[in-house]
Amino acid sequence: MPLASEDTVDIKIATPLPSSVLMTLSSLVDAAYPGSVWVGNEDRFTNQVIFRVNNATRRDVSTEDAAALRVEPGDEDVDVLALGPDGFVSVLTPLEVAANLLPAIKAEFEKFPDAENYLEMPIHDPSDGNRYLLTFCRSKQQTPHELRMKAEKDLADARGRIHREYAAAAWGVRTAPRPENAPDTFTAGVNAVLDVLRGLSRPVVGDDND
Repeated sequence: MPLASEDTVDIKIATPLPSSVLMTLSSLVDAAYPGSVWVGNEDRFTNQVIFRVNNATRRDVSTEDAAALRVEPGDEDVDVLALGPDGFVSVLTPLEVAANLLPAIKAEFEKFPDAENYLEMPIHDPSDGNRYLLTFCRSKQQTPHELRMKAEKDLADARGRIHREYAAAAWGVRTAPRPENAPDTFTAGVNAVLDVLRGLSRPVVGDDND
């Protein structure tokens, strides 16, 4: 996930919104702030889409150019709840579709009682050769996206605790009484060890492969 900095600003838009409206907004934001990105919504109690923009890239967009970016609404519109990195999309299921799917979902979970949270059903389309994956989830607040967000937070918290523990240990070594008649290399050796500890405890930030 791209990290916020002094030059970046998050534009937060409440959802749900029709996909045509959201695509129009996305095009407008990208036109005004080239290089803008979607970022994940970490506030699980608020439905919103977040665009992270860089003020340094801001440029004016003419009325004519803005009008040309409008995506016309159509029958294929869906109500979007969330967008995020790695192609994450969350949409509202139409009531009639949900009513038809619910019995099938419950029946599948009854067939596989050991599946406590998820069922995945691969689907192959022989007409174009594409493979799709249908995932059923019945655990509250445990969708794959929510679990990933929690795992990333837990990892950051763990790294913070390790860093504090190393810092406390380093301070203890640095302030410990120096042994009598210790060679002149004692202080240099302690500092070298502390440098290694600091390097080990420094969290990795901004690695998109994590």
